[in-house]
Amino acid sequence: MNKICSICKKRQAVYYRAYSGEYICAKCLNNVMEKNVKKEINKTKALNIDSKIVIPITHFSPSSSIALSNLVYRIEKQFKSKIAIIIPKGYNIEEIRNLLENKSDLFIAEINIIPPEKLSLQECIRFERAWSIKAAKILGYEFVFLPISRTDISLMIIDSLINGEANFLSESLEFMEYNGIKFLYPISGIEGETLVSYEFLSGINVKPLCLPYIKSKNVFYSIVGNRPELDFGSERLIGKLGNFLEKLKENRCKICAGFSDKEICNTCEKLNLKELDVKLSIVQ
Repeated sequence: MNKICSICKKRQAVYYRAYSGEYICAKCLNNVMEKNVKKEINKTKALNIDSKIVIPITHFSPSSSIALSNLVYRIEKQFKSKIAIIIPKGYNIEEIRNLLENKSDLFIAEINIIPPEKLSLQECIRFERAWSIKAAKILGYEFVFLPISRTDISLMIIDSLINGEANFLSESLEFMEYNGIKFLYPISGIEGETLVSYEFLSGINVKPLCLPYIKSKNVFYSIVGNRPELDFGSERLIGKLGNFLEKLKENRCKICAGFSDKEICNTCEKLNLKELDVKLSIVQ
């Protein structure tokens, strides 16, 4: 790529951001990522001197979880929050530790239920929330940060509506609270393409333990095509669904906190999460 960065006007560009039409150098891309994450976090005041945050290395997106951890770690230095990074036992702990900038407060999670090789993205998020709730409760922490991008949110909204699975709209919410635990998607202002490019340029590439899929993914890209600005229409759509979502929020699964017509949602029944148990140990 023989282009000068559109932002700093000095350095060689390494990435073309289709959404904004900008050519971006590595340093400015990092600044863009940090700025977006900080903006999302500031909406909920999640970072302050008293904050206690869990960042799980997710089964479905470990590379994005690591990227998120590193971005939050740089921002957090201004606030002195407590951040626990929790790595499921199925991963190569040393491999992930080497990719993390924050090498303190690392925990291994021994989870008695292993997800199948493939799950829908919504089911993946419900599984991650379920075990993260238990981990946060063990540590006495209040926030859980999950690595969900703007594209993920757009895909899940369209998928939930097309397939008549309104309860899965809970996974499209950038912020939700349940039984004292607050869930936030700090990278929800970043489109998936930019996130993947950032991970590649940062040398982060960890194979997931569970592969997520979206049934209506082809429908989404047939609508969006080469118009990435449509990816950012999901926030407006969620706003228009406001009253409907408020009604759905009245009924939650007691295990994963997702919208559900039953005490235990279909996903938690399918994965037998009523038997879920989590044990934590410190990474030595």
